[in-house]
Amino acid sequence: MAARTDRGIFLDNAYLPLADRATSDVLDPADGSLVGRVARARRDDARAAMDSAAAAQPAWEAIGAAARAKVLLAAADRLRGRADELARLITREMGKVLTESRSEVEGAIDNFAYYPAFARTHSGEEVAGLPSGETMRLLWLPRGVVVAITPWNFPAATVTRKIAPALLGGNTMVLKPSSATPLSSLLLAEVLRDAGLPPGVLNVVTGPGGEIGPALIQHPKCSTVTLTGSTASGIEVLKLAAPGVVKCLLELGGKAPVLVAADADLDWAARATVWARFWNAGQACIAAERTYVEESAQSKFLAKVDALVRALRVGPGLSGGVDMGPLYSLGARDQVARDVDAAVAAGATAAVGGVRPTAGPLAKGAFYPPTVLTGVDDANPIARDEIFGPVLPVLTFDDWDDAIRRANDSVYGLSSYVFTRNLSAAEKAVHALRFGETYVNRVGPENPQGYHAGFRQSGLGGEGTVWGYRDYLQLKSVYVDWKEPHDADYFLPYRD
Repeated sequence: MAARTDRGIFLDNAYLPLADRATSDVLDPADGSLVGRVARARRDDARAAMDSAAAAQPAWEAIGAAARAKVLLAAADRLRGRADELARLITREMGKVLTESRSEVEGAIDNFAYYPAFARTHSGEEVAGLPSGETMRLLWLPRGVVVAITPWNFPAATVTRKIAPALLGGNTMVLKPSSATPLSSLLLAEVLRDAGLPPGVLNVVTGPGGEIGPALIQHPKCSTVTLTGSTASGIEVLKLAAPGVVKCLLELGGKAPVLVAADADLDWAARATVWARFWNAGQACIAAERTYVEESAQSKFLAKVDALVRALRVGPGLSGGVDMGPLYSLGARDQVARDVDAAVAAGATAAVGGVRPTAGPLAKGAFYPPTVLTGVDDANPIARDEIFGPVLPVLTFDDWDDAIRRANDSVYGLSSYVFTRNLSAAEKAVHALRFGETYVNRVGPENPQGYHAGFRQSGLGGEGTVWGYRDYLQLKSVYVDWKEPHDADYFLPYRD
């Protein structure tokens, strides 16, 4: 049995003692066993973390981007040495199978290695064509202290995708990880500390966001809030940020459509759709949430999907030979069960799965079987509301333009998928689908060279590429008049 991990708040590169602080249990969703305990930060802890980050920011900015990049590259190297430790911790905290946890850690390492390239390639701009004796240039400056609020479903990849660009840009950060997966974030903080990150540049406060979120976001030194979470959480962050006019970067909910044309490679489309839906037990904002299949291909496609889904092996993430682990909590499992029951009551049929285990080794964990729902129409809640679990609703269409229209008929607009051999149909979908990402004849996950952003209620701002890096920077215009003598014909008093 793995050792239990107890941790306090990570402040100034050290753990504060748990002392008299209340703690929260971190539980393994596969069996309910105790993984560790973490401190429940108080509001004064949150304020102390923000004060520390604000005090550390000027010196961190002053060393320059190249020096900051060296720390991130060193962190990538150190994380490689702790990759298996972190992967196993992720699986124990949130349940995903070990293969997926290892892949996620590779993505985290990639984030630390990717963003340092901008230290030497990102530049401002000198404005040309000004009158002699005048110059104007645009400078990119750090925003200051960034508050990062991160989710439980990708506790290494999402966290590092925020840390790396923010810190490279000369900002400091206070991180508030999910209460379900705080230990992974604390391990990443240790990695950065050991890579040479100065005290205060990254502080980690653990505890419920409802208790400490206001103290972080409404701190006078908070310049930016970056959140990955539900749309409801994003709205609450906007409300907290509004009085201080704090910039918000929000990656929120999704309801990714999959469009499968009859001319597609149906074997490939079925395998890709199954992966995109049941990867991470369906707990991904880019997951295949609703699949539209051309009517003439429905029976063939469903037969292939049925066979693939029935072959999926469900069990504890650390067990060998497992394709899908539990959901991250018992509450999440129960919510998925309610969602499926509501979909069936609205006319859908559970072609595969649809009933949570009540006996046997999976009954005590947060397991829900891979489920395929057929007979779904556009009015069914399962086709409209985000389902964070292993449930694949299947709808049909007979007109490509209508399929695109129906796909766009959503409050969400994060990711979308298209499967067709028809180049014209694919290009039409690429331009017409109002989603931040469209994958054609393939699936995700996204990579840092792409801008991961959403339309509509799927968010504000984005992550990845130079545009994601710039979201953590402030653009400043500098005007210089260096000619002598100075003169301007628009000053008061006016001259005729």
